[in-house]
Amino acid sequence: MKRAHLLILLALAAAFALLPALWTVWKNERILSEGKIVLLKLAPVAPRSLMQGDYMALSFAIDRALTDEAPYVWLTLDPQGRADFLQQTDITEPPRAKPDMLVLRLRKAKGSFAIAPNGFFFQEGAGDRFTAAEWGEFRVAPNGKALLTHLRDDKLERLGENLR
Repeated sequence: MKRAHLLILLALAAAFALLPALWTVWKNERILSEGKIVLLKLAPVAPRSLMQGDYMALSFAIDRALTDEAPYVWLTLDPQGRADFLQQTDITEPPRAKPDMLVLRLRKAKGSFAIAPNGFFFQEGAGDRFTAAEWGEFRVAPNGKALLTHLRDDKLERLGENLR
């Protein structure tokens, strides 16, 4: 096989290997820039995990209302973006058409549905800045995929903005 053909085959193999990763990054970047901001109330949980470094275990109050039967939850939002549980369902169409509603895709772990993620990593030595966390700030895509972006305090101020 000629060297030129081998280089072309290697380039094509690399492109096929990298395209799915690049597509995922692009989709997540779109959610982060265009997704609707939603605030989910945190439920009490151990503040840090010493085994994993600077990390806060997360649990959300809405998790208590979830069953093991459906992968989506419909939420209503107040004017500040704070979410309340409306309905858990297996469809992404709204139970009632309202502008203050959105769907959130749940994750299934150990047989139970829950809000994802269940942890928040932060810069080493910055743990004290996150002890006041009361809300998780998410960016949510129209299909329900949610990405956790920040933690907020009881006044809805972002925590850890200036870590330097």
